Amino acid sequence: MLLCFLSSAALAQQHDLPPTINPAGYYLFYLHGGVVTVKGDNAINDPVPQFGPYQYSRILDTLRAHSFHVISERRMPGVDDSVYARKIVQQVDTLLKANVPVRNILLVGASAGSNVVLHVSGRLNEPQMKYVIMGGCSPDIYKYYLQLKLRGRFLSVIEASDSHGTCAAIFKDRKEVKDFHEVKLNTGLDHGFLYKPYAAWINPVLQWFRIYAADYPAREAVAINGQ
Repeated sequence: MLLCFLSSAALAQQHDLPPTINPAGYYLFYLHGGVVTVKGDNAINDPVPQFGPYQYSRILDTLRAHSFHVISERRMPGVDDSVYARKIVQQVDTLLKANVPVRNILLVGASAGSNVVLHVSGRLNEPQMKYVIMGGCSPDIYKYYLQLKLRGRFLSVIEASDSHGTCAAIFKDRKEVKDFHEVKLNTGLDHGFLYKPYAAWINPVLQWFRIYAADYPAREAVAINGQ
């Protein structure tokens, strides 16, 4: 399998905003999948052990290696997503008040994390903000978001072998959605495509981000064989 590799230390703390904010920096919010909420870093989803461990800290390390300051927090069982959405809105506001341009900020939600990202979009009045949702759309889930006021630019990353399909219905006829793009992968990894920092999803995210942040310096994701 192709994947982005960077050895990582154990994730021991929340990855918050830096104490001193560099207005010229790049800031990425990463919202993990549901298995991390239940079991933590490197968790294996028992019903589908073939996906392997969800390499949460390794994903963060890889994104950090691509010139981002990564903001992420393990969501805890029993805490409503709205709690995390409100916190992220406050963090984004802090960045904007520190003169970080909108073009330098990116929010990425994987699977269950996509729900948080979409709710952040509904709370932020930032039409140029960029949001990535990955593997977060089951066939009927769009109905849940019909009453949510979405704003911004959106990239959806889906996998052809994953039962979580297209997200297009969520964004249909949305006047305040600046644009929506969807990338379909063919890794054969099912929903496990987002469990590790695979180049297959990292590269499209970097390429899309670079469209709006032309001075973004990060290289392409490093791909090697292995898991």
